[in-house]
Amino acid sequence: MPQKFIGLFAPRKRENGVDLKRYLLLRVTLFAFVIGLLAAALVLHQAREHIRVHIGRTGGTVARLIAGEAVQPRGTFRHGLEGLALASLEGIGPLLGICVTVEDIYKRPIVQRCFGEASSPPAVVRWTLGHLIGPEIHYRGAIGQYPGFKVGEFVVTPNLDSEALAVWQQIRTVLGMTVGILVLNLLIYLPVRRALQPTEQILAVLARMEAGDLFARMPRPSLIELRRIAAGFDHLTGRLQKTMAEQRHLAQRLLAVREEERRCLARELHDEFGQCLTSIGAEAAFITARARERQPELLPATQSIASVTAHMMESLQGILCQLRPVGLDAFGLRAGLEQLLGGWQRRLTGCSFELFIEGEIDDLPGDLTVSLYRIVQESLTNALRHAAPRKVTVRLRREAARCLLSVEDDGEKREPSTAGSGLGVLGMNERVAALGGRFAIEALSPQGMRVHAEFSAEAMCTQGNNDA
Repeated sequence: MPQKFIGLFAPRKRENGVDLKRYLLLRVTLFAFVIGLLAAALVLHQAREHIRVHIGRTGGTVARLIAGEAVQPRGTFRHGLEGLALASLEGIGPLLGICVTVEDIYKRPIVQRCFGEASSPPAVVRWTLGHLIGPEIHYRGAIGQYPGFKVGEFVVTPNLDSEALAVWQQIRTVLGMTVGILVLNLLIYLPVRRALQPTEQILAVLARMEAGDLFARMPRPSLIELRRIAAGFDHLTGRLQKTMAEQRHLAQRLLAVREEERRCLARELHDEFGQCLTSIGAEAAFITARARERQPELLPATQSIASVTAHMMESLQGILCQLRPVGLDAFGLRAGLEQLLGGWQRRLTGCSFELFIEGEIDDLPGDLTVSLYRIVQESLTNALRHAAPRKVTVRLRREAARCLLSVEDDGEKREPSTAGSGLGVLGMNERVAALGGRFAIEALSPQGMRVHAEFSAEAMCTQGNNDA
């Protein structure tokens, strides 16, 4: 069987699966056609065997009838088989469905007649039956006359028109059965297709869940098996949604506690160490002034104390900036980011820092404000520490339904870090996940890296934890 024909009836796979409706339809249809062809072939085979036996049995009867007619006188001047009309077969011939040919001793046909019901079967059936029977199925006998010499022969062959009509009637029954199977196939296909129609809706719901929408719920199909599956899936989704909400709340709480600890530590360092260092610096200045007048030999020691104190004060300012951004609470996120990038710009003159802000961002919730600032801070640190960029661009855009942040650099090409590959990236990912957002890091072509964070409208409306 040609491969093209086989491929026509092969079940079409989609996404490594099988379309059940198409699969059933093609299989049952193919089964119906195979059954029809086999049944038609069986009918033709049985007809051939029947004709072969029938001709063998009929030959003897035809021989006796022709012999009786041949010895009867048919006129004064007619001798041998001349004038033979096969009138003796007119009574039984239509029942036998045969053709009889009479030849003289020189093989010249004398008379040829076919007996049976006049019919016009389909040409293809008559041709197929004639091809199966062939010339080998016949009965040949001799015709003798008194006093015992041979005057001719007769040949009995099947009447193809009559036999083909009988075969066609049987094949029509087979075709009727085949059509019945196809109709039954259609009657099965339609309810199956109707029952499986909700699968498209189920797939759409799965796609929404895959995109992060855990509020999507399965439809309730009429098919009880699908209904149970949908109910079970919704139950699992509800539990997952509740668990993720609890985890998100816990993560938000942990981040809030961490920020509060940083704030307390920064306050203690500022109030205690800052005051002490200021006092030491003032005392060192006083001693330096007095030593310059009375004991110049103490000047190097006092100047060293003043220098160390100034260095410690500068280091303390850096630590305080890391623990709690200066001005973030008092002046808002916009001023905090401008100060952050301005500080890097002053320290690294060979790198260009750009900040683009769209929308109002100073009224964002405190936890989102701190997370945005920390993500920008960590992204800048990673880029400047590992990639030596010449340009860093920070974009922050607030829309009605989301807040987008991206930090791009043109530094050396490097593989995107995953969530667990570094504490900095892990911290950024945790901050975004705690607020229900999405975080991604991707390599740019031909070089550079982009850090992307997206927060939903729910995160922009979250209140609390600001002062926790």
